[in-house]
Amino acid sequence: MSLLDFLFPPVCPHCGAPVATQGDWCKTCFTDLLHIRHVPHKFLHHVDDVCVLAEYRGGLKSMIYDVKFNEKKEQSKGAAPFLASYNFYMKYDIFNIVSHNCKTVYDYIVPVPSSPKKINKRGYNQVDLFFSHWAKSLQNIDHNHFIWLDCIYKFDTSNDMWALTNKERHQNIDDAFVVKAEYKHMELANKNILIVDDIYTTGATIEAVTKVLR
Repeated sequence: MSLLDFLFPPVCPHCGAPVATQGDWCKTCFTDLLHIRHVPHKFLHHVDDVCVLAEYRGGLKSMIYDVKFNEKKEQSKGAAPFLASYNFYMKYDIFNIVSHNCKTVYDYIVPVPSSPKKINKRGYNQVDLFFSHWAKSLQNIDHNHFIWLDCIYKFDTSNDMWALTNKERHQNIDDAFVVKAEYKHMELANKNILIVDDIYTTGATIEAVTKVLR
C-alpha cells in the first residue's frame, strides 16, 4: 500500500465504496456507467465516426469536473478502466495489434486542446491527463501507429461551451482551431486519425478540429 493510499484510502468515485487503488471504480458503478457505443453524427460533415465510452453522469461527471475546475489531477486516473474496456472492444492488445487484427488502427491520436487562457489557469490540458498515457501504451506496441500528436492550437473563445445552446456551440467554436505551425508540413489529410476529448455533447468541437485536419 502506498503512503497516499494509507492516508487517503481509495474509494469508488461514484458511491464511495472501498476499492483497491486510486482511480478504481467498484464493479457496480463501473458497469452502470460504461456504455461504449457509436452515436449518430449525420450533422457532422467532416467526421467519419463518433464513439463514446460512458454515460456522463454521477461519479464520472464529478471526476471530470474536479480535474477540469478543481485542480484534482490525480482523479484523471479514473478514466483508465473505461479506456481499458475500449481496448477490449477494439481488440487493442499486443497480439491483435501486432497481427493487424484489431478493429481500427489509427495513425495518430490527436487531443482536443484547451485555450492558452485555460492552460495558464489550470496548468494543464485535462484531455492530455485522461488519454496520453493510454495512447503511448498503444504506441509502445506498434511504433508506427497510435502516435500522440498534439498538433492543434485553440484560440481563446468568448464563451464556455457548457453554457451554450446547440446552435451557439457551433457558432462559438467555428474557426477556433488551427494546425500548429510546426506540424503544417505533415500530410494529415489522408491519415486515419482518432480525435479524443473528455465530453461529447453536440459534436461541435470534434467537427471543428476535424475540419482543420482534412
